[in-house]
Amino acid sequence: MAGAASALFLLDIKGRVLVWRDYRGDVSATQAERFFTKLIEKEGDPQSQDPVVYDNGVTYMFIQHSNVYLMTATRQNCNAASLLFFLHRVVDVFKHYFEELEEESLRDNFVVVYELLDEIMDFGYPQYTEAKILSEFIKTDAYRMEVTQRPPMAVTNAVSWRSEGINYKKNEVFLDVVESVNILVNSNGQIIRSDVVGALKMRTYLSGMPECKLGLNDRVLLEAQGRATKGKAIDLEDIKFHQCVRLARFENDRTISFIPPDGSFDLMTYRLSTQVSLSSGSKLKLKNIQEAVLRLW
Repeated sequence: MAGAASALFLLDIKGRVLVWRDYRGDVSATQAERFFTKLIEKEGDPQSQDPVVYDNGVTYMFIQHSNVYLMTATRQNCNAASLLFFLHRVVDVFKHYFEELEEESLRDNFVVVYELLDEIMDFGYPQYTEAKILSEFIKTDAYRMEVTQRPPMAVTNAVSWRSEGINYKKNEVFLDVVESVNILVNSNGQIIRSDVVGALKMRTYLSGMPECKLGLNDRVLLEAQGRATKGKAIDLEDIKFHQCVRLARFENDRTISFIPPDGSFDLMTYRLSTQVSLSSGSKLKLKNIQEAVLRLW
């Protein structure tokens, strides 16, 4: 990230500050008023729907969840996509603690909110956004222990998404491929564009620090090995991995190697540009990743 966020604001639907955390000392609480003024001006322009607002040397990046605005303000040249993704992860963290993120839950739990804001960002740089790890040392009153708490090992080691010492009597891994089809059809019933958007959803209940490998029947890999690509080889596009995947290993031999988080998570999302045919019974016929060979070691 080229720059850092100066502050993080949580606003209600009328633009009033519920909670804010200053990380760098170069913005003030009045920035929230300026942001909401610019936001109201943007609402009058139907062609301006971007989540970034610039005003007088300060850039505001925001998302809305329920009746709450989450907004970062910065005076530096930041990676907007990274900060917007960070705001979505903040929503996930709050929902993990409060079930629902809304104005009332923030007011009722402002002490925990400030604790979380101190941990998820440091000097304007995103830090820990794994809710399961944060809940090990930031606990609500209902889960507060009397013994002295110390940060879990996951905060200080390279695998920040998994705790050490996990043990199951029965080791299990579940892998689901969930896909949706997007089709654009003209007035004559002809398909103009079609694609498949999918995700590999996993549930892992494994002991220790397991090393998992997943192989895809990928056309790029087969062609690199000089093997024939006839049959059910696939072309994956817009691939996005969970942070646990070793990207260097995937670039080298197209093997998805990872130490999985405990529980449910999305290992990978992807898109396939494939021709979809509609039969007389309106059944979709397509070649997708579920027809490819998945190998899990």
